[in-house]
Amino acid sequence: MGRQSRPGGVDTPGDRAAGRSASPRQNNAAQGRNHATAVGLIALVLAGAGFVAYATVISRGTPTPKYANLVLYPSPAKAPGFDLGRLGNGARITSEVLGKGPAVVNWFQSTCVACQAELGTFASVADTERARIHFLGVDVNDPSPAAALAMVRRAGAKYPVAEAPGIASIALATRFGVGDLPATVFVSAGGNILGEVLGKVPRAELVALFSNLAAGHPLNY
Repeated sequence: MGRQSRPGGVDTPGDRAAGRSASPRQNNAAQGRNHATAVGLIALVLAGAGFVAYATVISRGTPTPKYANLVLYPSPAKAPGFDLGRLGNGARITSEVLGKGPAVVNWFQSTCVACQAELGTFASVADTERARIHFLGVDVNDPSPAAALAMVRRAGAKYPVAEAPGIASIALATRFGVGDLPATVFVSAGGNILGEVLGKVPRAELVALFSNLAAGHPLNY
């Protein structure tokens, strides 16, 4: 409730003191809101910067001349856990879908031209290795999940495809080492992230990389 004046419109010293103390409280509250907004914006910028920087460091440190698109991680880390909605509804998809490996996770978005060009080839090659490798697609931070679902159906993908919306999806992608789209991440039989291929990958290269992973060879074997 607002401050009330005494009869006749005369405020007592106590009323005036209350008026002076209310204004700083309001100012502090406004400053707090502004600070929270600024912190949120800074966090968003830092998340994006970290997303790019992480992949840049990896790609500079581990060239693989045999496969032009392949980046190997010098210190493989465990694949992170996740719990995502399924693109187009249905049962949720968790990290259990990767099993104990080996596994391949393809990251894409409907607005990505290279993703549109690659997905059909990826789905076709993945279908030949489904008996030996776990496959997962992740539609990341997509402005149109409906367009992504149509794209997946056109590609004929038979593996599960998850939907990772919003800024939280960038944090998850970063933990997988993803720095650009499309990105195909390789997970070992022990659950470690071995590396990734960036951009549209030729069919022959996908066949070779999937075969190396399934056989337990180094990816650049």
